Amino acid sequence: MDYQWSNLRDFLQTNVQEVRERSYSNYNLIFYTQKEIEDITNGYSTVLGEGGFGMVYKGILDDQRPVAVKRFKNETKKEDFAKEVTVHSQINHKNVVRLLGCCTDDNALMIVMEFICNGNLYNMLHGSNEAGLVPFPLEKRLDIAVESAEALSCMHSMYSPVLHGDIKPANILLDENCLPKISDFGIARLLSTGDAQHTETVIGPIGYMDPLYINSGKLTPKSDVYSFGVVLLEIITRKKAVDGNTILTQSFNEAFGKGKKVRHLFDEKISSGKKNTKLLEDVAKLAIECLRWNDNLRPQMIEVADRLRMIRKALHKLRGRHSAGFSGSNYVDPSSKTPPTSPIITLDKLKSVSKNLMPPDVLGCVPYTTFFLGTTGGNRRVIKKLDASLFEEFQDQVPIISKLKHENVVHLFGHFVEGNVHVLAYEYATMGSLHDGIRRRALSWKQRVKIVLTAAKGLEFLHEKAEPPIIHSNIKSRNILIFENDVAKIEYLGVSGDPCTSDYDPFEEFSMKCDIYSFGVVLLEI
Repeated sequence: MDYQWSNLRDFLQTNVQEVRERSYSNYNLIFYTQKEIEDITNGYSTVLGEGGFGMVYKGILDDQRPVAVKRFKNETKKEDFAKEVTVHSQINHKNVVRLLGCCTDDNALMIVMEFICNGNLYNMLHGSNEAGLVPFPLEKRLDIAVESAEALSCMHSMYSPVLHGDIKPANILLDENCLPKISDFGIARLLSTGDAQHTETVIGPIGYMDPLYINSGKLTPKSDVYSFGVVLLEIITRKKAVDGNTILTQSFNEAFGKGKKVRHLFDEKISSGKKNTKLLEDVAKLAIECLRWNDNLRPQMIEVADRLRMIRKALHKLRGRHSAGFSGSNYVDPSSKTPPTSPIITLDKLKSVSKNLMPPDVLGCVPYTTFFLGTTGGNRRVIKKLDASLFEEFQDQVPIISKLKHENVVHLFGHFVEGNVHVLAYEYATMGSLHDGIRRRALSWKQRVKIVLTAAKGLEFLHEKAEPPIIHSNIKSRNILIFENDVAKIEYLGVSGDPCTSDYDPFEEFSMKCDIYSFGVVLLEI
């Protein structure tokens, strides 16, 4: 396609509108001027990275959200820029970096994305500190593998399937909780008809490219599967895909081809014990299937994600669902006899986050609890300072709250206790509560449906999948928080002075049916 410069913005607006109508999404692409981007990036003062496309800068929006601004080189073709924006705008998934907007001014082609603060998987696997490689427990590696596979599976299953074409650890970013976010859609393609895209120029990372794509120029969903297989091998070995003359895939293929064991290739930090080794062998076998020369014999990403979930479930069963604390790049020694159930914030960190817990950061108060607004790692946090009378409840509830890992339940970032100071740090709801949203915003029908559906998923998790099952006992619109793209999350107030129990007994005052009744009231409100 030939994009006339003066029509590039119109072209993108039209395409994004078609995407929104087709996918029933509330996605809105913002168009910035070059002057606005200069203000957002403070004159391009902070460089985040550089690649063949150009530079990436850090910026701050008017609402204080951090963003990453990717500025393309002047010689970039309008067609390539338009393709990247169009493809990226198709995807709305929690494990894909969100595209916020773009600039189409003359000689200033740029895209604006959410800022991901914790580096990428490549640095986590192969980077080091003064003491050597950063500890990286098997549980977290499997979490990253599962959620990355789920994102790719979603992309491949869309109305117009998206092929990434450049899957590698450097393009899997990690947020403050070390959850993965797939990025860089410069090579990505849309499949509108058929099941492959042909290109005369083969572009991709050495060591990760599908051999069939290299030989034929044919890019298919199975090309992403191949690349992801290489990533799986890196995750379980902590070895680079290509290191001098050593090629990781070749080492595994040769061992499997000769019927040899591959245990010596695993990262020794996670391969202690026969049961751990068995799980790693299962991951390795899955990776080898992804690397098959005949792409018809490779599994689809939906199958890859499902098998990884089964392996992770087996690990949870092996560990009794108890694992060491982990938050961002801060790890707790997995060999500890009594591992904490959630990250611990140091006093200095706490003060830097909440500015010594003093006004003007006070958000509000309820009995026994004061709320503060803080920022850490470029992300806003809600800090809850508890009255000393809640110490026993704090001790009882933190182990329960820290296990609540679900996309529709507000995440506990960490906790701190010293003397009579008891503090919890949660993720910040960008759009406030549902209570506020109903009264202050004009919510469309689609927005309301998405909010109640995602909130229901959060409550379903608490009732049916949390261990032990959770009875919230205080479901109301004020405790349903709204995040970007109208995703709702249940705020669990286990440590706040509100009545709450985690044991289901029909003869007790509270039961799961009480939560369902309360949710019915919320449905009437919305």
